[in-house]
Amino acid sequence: MVKVRGLVLSTAFLAACVVGSPAAHAAAACSWVTTDLPVPAGITVKDVLAASDSGEWVLGAGDDSEFRNGIFAWHHGVPVGGLVRQEAGHADVNNSGVLMSNDFGRAYRISGGVRETLQPASGTSEPWAQDINNAGDVVGLSGRMSMYGPLLVWPAGSTTPRELPNTRNGLVRFVKGIDDAGNVVAVEYGPLNQRFSHVWDRDGNQTRLETLPGDYSAEVEVIRDGRIFGKSEHQDWNQPKTVVEWGLDGKIVRTFPEFHNPLDVNAAGHVLGQVEGEGARNAVWRAPGELDTPPGLWASDLADNGDVYGVEQDGSFYGKPRHARCG
Repeated sequence: MVKVRGLVLSTAFLAACVVGSPAAHAAAACSWVTTDLPVPAGITVKDVLAASDSGEWVLGAGDDSEFRNGIFAWHHGVPVGGLVRQEAGHADVNNSGVLMSNDFGRAYRISGGVRETLQPASGTSEPWAQDINNAGDVVGLSGRMSMYGPLLVWPAGSTTPRELPNTRNGLVRFVKGIDDAGNVVAVEYGPLNQRFSHVWDRDGNQTRLETLPGDYSAEVEVIRDGRIFGKSEHQDWNQPKTVVEWGLDGKIVRTFPEFHNPLDVNAAGHVLGQVEGEGARNAVWRAPGELDTPPGLWASDLADNGDVYGVEQDGSFYGKPRHARCG
């Protein structure tokens, strides 16, 4: 088994190097203005799936009048096009409005209304697309139940995948993202439910993400501009998890005691995360101890200009898509 990098360091040494965030919450830095996103005619919205880094493009999931599932888009807050049929409920969009989407056993890149079918890796089937960067590169995997690898990148302009090394080991794997430099992050499940997280650079060099001293698992969630966010966890799931930031060298550089789970990060380094507590809504972190909670929605996506997107649940399976702007 590969030894987790950094565990040879003493706890005291690591604590001196990692920048911690005080748990106290400073006063809000925003006067949020929350508005509805208009719903296309004939569509009932289930969720907001994704937003481009710029926030200009937003994807929703919903049903049409015949209860057929699909995705649809807003551009600058205005619905564009109609429902794009897909059964699997995951899709993404980049700053150019290029989509990636999935159906059962198929993955697509969609540009200007033209759908390209992304090919599986050799000897595999069931490709799954997880994330698209602003160049148009798509990351995903190809294997049984869309969980067992190998890990793939479909370069912009191509439907033929490039396979990342050391990802045909039979472990359950979940791809988490690709940044604009082509760095890819994923988590895999080992024996006794231990989670290992890695980052691959554009050349396929693989680096394991360390845990905090004494922790059992590292579970990556988000990558943006070479900054990686996720959780360091005990073996006992009932113990608190620590939200952390890693560098591309796999080392932990910061902890976020304010959060239970990271959701998104923007170019300014602001982080959107889940906050624990009854009735607590997702919040935006801009500095240690400073959290802003956008009202009137459960935020899921954070744009570079500080806007957030999400839904306000209506007590059923459906929700109202909303946008909150930091005034």
